[in-house]
Amino acid sequence: MGFIQRALFTWFVTLAFLILLCLRLESRIQWSFFIIFIPIWIYDVILIIWLILELIKRHQHHRVIDSFKKYQFYIYGVLLKICSQISICLKLDYNLFKLYIMMIPIWLLLIQLIIYVSLNLLPKHPPSSRSHQNRAMIPTASTSIAS
Repeated sequence: MGFIQRALFTWFVTLAFLILLCLRLESRIQWSFFIIFIPIWIYDVILIIWLILELIKRHQHHRVIDSFKKYQFYIYGVLLKICSQISICLKLDYNLFKLYIMMIPIWLLLIQLIIYVSLNLLPKHPPSSRSHQNRAMIPTASTSIAS
């Protein structure tokens, strides 16, 4: 599936969810919030299937542990997202627990995202000493004026 198709599918799922959410919040429908979240859960199921297929595809070339290490942030992210959706639905439909308890999966997801972004912002390999040598050979304005 191409980039445009994935983007359009994501926008369609988001639009369907927002329409159902607006109808529920305006009291035009009296459905449970578990039904309102169905478009998002369909999207999550597709993400989980994609992750499983990627793990299987990577397993052919690498060990399972190496493949899992690469995709562990994605797997935990999707699972935490599903847990947060379930806790939001339970809070809105049944008011079973306090707000700060409902927010625990979301906070964990945010912490995981901060760790993931921080790890991916760091350079993978230190700069080679060869690049420093090449920089020393490039003349600058101050060296050309002096000579």
